[in-house]
Amino acid sequence: MKRRNKKSLPPARVVELEAGRIGARGDAVAEGPVYVPGLLPGERALVEVRGDRGRVKERLSDSEDRVKPFCPIAERCGGCSLQHWSADAYRTWKRSLVVDALAREGVAGEVAPLLHAHGEGRRRATLHARRAGRTLTFGYSERAGHAIVDTKDCPVAHPLIRRSFPALRRLADALVPQKGQVDISVTATDGGLDVSCDWPGDIVLDHRLTAAELAAKEGWARISLKGEPAAERSTPYVRFGKAKVAPPPGGFLQATAAGEAGLAERAMAAIKGARSVADLYAGCGSFALRAAETAQVLAVEGDDRPLRALRQGADHTQGLKPVQTLHRDLALEPMSVKELEQIDAVILDPPRNGARTQAERLADSLVPVVVSISCNPATFARDAAILIEGGYRMGEVTPVDQFAWTGHVESIAVFTRTHHKLS
Repeated sequence: MKRRNKKSLPPARVVELEAGRIGARGDAVAEGPVYVPGLLPGERALVEVRGDRGRVKERLSDSEDRVKPFCPIAERCGGCSLQHWSADAYRTWKRSLVVDALAREGVAGEVAPLLHAHGEGRRRATLHARRAGRTLTFGYSERAGHAIVDTKDCPVAHPLIRRSFPALRRLADALVPQKGQVDISVTATDGGLDVSCDWPGDIVLDHRLTAAELAAKEGWARISLKGEPAAERSTPYVRFGKAKVAPPPGGFLQATAAGEAGLAERAMAAIKGARSVADLYAGCGSFALRAAETAQVLAVEGDDRPLRALRQGADHTQGLKPVQTLHRDLALEPMSVKELEQIDAVILDPPRNGARTQAERLADSLVPVVVSISCNPATFARDAAILIEGGYRMGEVTPVDQFAWTGHVESIAVFTRTHHKLS
């Protein structure tokens, strides 16, 4: 039997390149184009190139905007890509991601200064571990690769996560299989650290004992193994206005509490006076439950787990207006024009691929106010263009920087209906 040849990588070549702009993912873009992590505009380097990807072998010049990264693994880690850039240059670039995305869609509008929202640090992280012989590698995924970068700390993480690194390493050592890896998702909540572990293989008694022992010793709120709670000392809750919500293990939250607060403040100001609000892609209710303090709310979400957490939070909070929850995949079945007839304001916070079809339904509707929030400038701009074509006026766009030193940026803008498009 003939062996199948593995798909070979293109041969490497070493060339001298000059970095141009920084691309949307945080890599320098040189002529070709070749995408080179770690370079800044104007710097020259000898670069090992394969296809359109490059790796710096030797930097030949330094930009005046180059600074020393504050994390020792920043050059390899996939969590941050731009710690070597001065703060002013970095923030100007990050705001430009939103400006440029709007321009590509032909959308004219004011873009506010970048809102720095790192706060206490990122409250969500996913760590990985593999074993080679007796050696355990524990840390984050390598930038543009599959290796794990070993680390004992993460300066951009929330203090609760940073303090638990030694214990999380011990947990990984106990769980990691002989083949494959263990993935440990951690979330810093108001009720303590929430730890969720997954790996190929079965759960055995030793796994449960180790998990429970570490949770008790470290004061973790909850630890889950492969989706099953192994120990829960206290409720891992977060506050959304008056409401307390316990997200499901590994559930989505805005990356930082400061980022969530900045987005929520702007969203709540926009819907002031509304009697009925629809929160589309509601998640665990970070906007819906705040909105319910002044308006009746319809919260729509395609994942039933966070929707149940939202429901429980609403049911156990006094003083809220009625909250209705609806389990629906809005990408497949968007809210119709008829369903939107009695809605005074919509909050729209979709995943990275945006909400094209839902934006089209909103463009056909008479909803007075739409608050659009997005983690992807390209789809934010595309959906904005749809709303504007449908007769909405876009207010000032605020870029929000929760993932500092990366290419990720949130955008929020308020759209108000000025007229209805002609059919």
